[in-house]
Amino acid sequence: IIDSKKIATVQADNAADLLKRTINLDIIEYPGASSAVGMRGFAPSAHNRNYTLVLIDGKPAGTTNLTSIPTDFIERIEVVKGPYSVLYGSDAMGGVINIITRRPGNTRAGNVSISAGNFGQTNFNGYASGGVSNKVSLSLGFSRKAQDKDYHIGKKNLLSLSETEKLILDKESYGDIMEHTQYQISQFMGKMNIELNNSWSADLSGIFVTSDDIQTPGNYWHSYGMKKKDFDRTNAMLDIRRATLDNTLLISPYYSIYNESNYDNTDQGEFISSKEAVKQYGLKLTDTHAWGDFQLVGGLDFDALNVSSERFSEKGSPANPLRPDHSSLASSIFAQGAYTREKLFINAGIRYNYTRFTLEADELLGNDKKSTGYSNINPSIGFKYFFTPILNIHASAGNAFYVPDAYKTAGRYQVGSKQYRGNEKLKAETSTSFDVGMNLSNNRWLNIDLTYFHAFYTNRIVNDNQIDEATDEAYVTYANADKGRMNGLEIMFSSDITKALGSQYGLELYANFTHMFNNKFKTKDDAGATIEKDAINVRRNTGNFGIVFDSNNGFVTRLNARYIGKRLEAAWMGSPPAS
Repeated sequence: IIDSKKIATVQADNAADLLKRTINLDIIEYPGASSAVGMRGFAPSAHNRNYTLVLIDGKPAGTTNLTSIPTDFIERIEVVKGPYSVLYGSDAMGGVINIITRRPGNTRAGNVSISAGNFGQTNFNGYASGGVSNKVSLSLGFSRKAQDKDYHIGKKNLLSLSETEKLILDKESYGDIMEHTQYQISQFMGKMNIELNNSWSADLSGIFVTSDDIQTPGNYWHSYGMKKKDFDRTNAMLDIRRATLDNTLLISPYYSIYNESNYDNTDQGEFISSKEAVKQYGLKLTDTHAWGDFQLVGGLDFDALNVSSERFSEKGSPANPLRPDHSSLASSIFAQGAYTREKLFINAGIRYNYTRFTLEADELLGNDKKSTGYSNINPSIGFKYFFTPILNIHASAGNAFYVPDAYKTAGRYQVGSKQYRGNEKLKAETSTSFDVGMNLSNNRWLNIDLTYFHAFYTNRIVNDNQIDEATDEAYVTYANADKGRMNGLEIMFSSDITKALGSQYGLELYANFTHMFNNKFKTKDDAGATIEKDAINVRRNTGNFGIVFDSNNGFVTRLNARYIGKRLEAAWMGSPPAS
């Protein structure tokens, strides 16, 4: 959990910055407000769908681009690692990130913050919250972040680099200006809580984020052009809750839309090169009932997704989009029980999900309209046992799934000299994972957790090199690999020795580290023989280390370091963009 105190001590403009500076996740960020996250061996993906599910206040965020989620009104972030399809459905193979925003309180309060920094950075945010009446509370917030000048590249690198690495970075880039790196992002948020009576309450919230001229330089040499983009994101959510002593009923409709427009510059002037709208909406019904030591959660989910996109080769000239317009409708029923008795905690659950995935016809891509149904049953089980008040063991196992996206099923596009084509016969990916660990925790000053995790992967979607028999052209498509496996070790450590010594001050040391032992899958080579390959775009090691000083009288400061290890990548340097 990243709580409000951690958020206050971390310099982070958006959720991607905040996560990478506090948790050992595999996060990558691209110029132009774009990011992706992966965990436990599942690679980060820059597409709108991902192997890690991103939620805002427990509802689908509408985007996996964490850079589009400013931090100003975030109360805390909960990160859960492992397969959570039982509670959340598809896209939760690696884990879940739940971003929880500020909730209005009855006490009237507010704050205004103004800051400025190098490269023309200016930040402004204002927030007000309080009770309107005995039964109604309201909060409103606004923030704006901007960088009005291009940033400078550092003159030195603290880490040693080989000559090849120095050539890749270009020695002339050190200390130079990275042109075309300015941006502006604004956010509006409103929340209302209504206490209808002793049992019934309602929470209504709306979030609107908009950007203006986020410049994208590409690489240092601008060989992909100097582009820019605009995006806006809207989230509307309603929670109707009935709570009694032993039962809670929650009815939650939600709606989100994410629009993005990308611009190119040519001799003929600036024009929109592509634009896309991602719309999500649905209804979630959850009922939680407790009988003494036993608790049962049951629910129904209805989730709809609609994606439409356009692409242009020049102003007013349509080109084939990266992927066809598509939609999906998922219906799920799930149940999970939990039993607690003295030193033992056990939970088990199961979900049935049916997803109808529809690709719309597209003349430019050459595909017809097609619908495919995916049906999945996902069980899970977990337990924790306390040998002593400070020592426990924990373990869990579960199954998760991922429905193929439209890029891989029907997309057709070109990157540099490589041509990509979708494969309409792809199957849904599935994984079966388990983890086992030990935790030593003295709530006063020490916490150590060691967890080993292992996942068995079926139908992993991988790149497949093919030759077009009609034109004799090489292209890349996608195929389901036979089987895969990945395993690793997570270490979490934190200690505040000053508490053990009875000091009034806090001085916490912390370290989190993830190491992947294996991440391999079996597939076919060009001759049809079965071979084993390493997964690409997954870091073998990630780590987060730091020290926090807390005066317990209003002053908190943090020094944090992040480590990201090597990863296997495709050799893009050999495929320059077409001139």
